[in-house]
This record gives sequence, structure tokens and C-alpha cells, in this order.
Amino acid sequence: MPARHCANDNHRRHVVTVRFCPSCGGMLNDTIAARSCPETNHAQMRRDRSTYCMHCGEQLVRPR
Repeated sequence: MPARHCANDNHRRHVVTVRFCPSCGGMLNDTIAARSCPETNHAQMRRDRSTYCMHCGEQLVRPR
């Protein structure tokens, strides 16, 4: 089981359906194939207040 990196509950689950954590960007499930995402998906994730993309791991919100 992966170490808990942040408050996101995906770190505690045994079956995780996303590759990266949307809060800290940590790898959750390396068996899911990496993919590149269109900017429209990243824009939706920003509106959902994700800091990192769950599919490709790209940082969506830059620190100020």
C-alpha cells in the first residue's frame, strides 16, 4: 500500500482507478498506462480544483 502523502483518500484505497493523486501529484497506480491529455481536460480539472492531472501528472495550478 502506498504511503499517505496528503489528505486525499486515494492514498488509503487498495483499488485506485487513477494514475496520479490530484492533490499532491504522487503516483497512485503505476499499472495504468500514462497518456497525454488535451487542454480541455486540464481546464475541467482546474475548475474541479485539482492541483495535478490524475491521468498524466502534470501540475495544473502553479504556486504564486
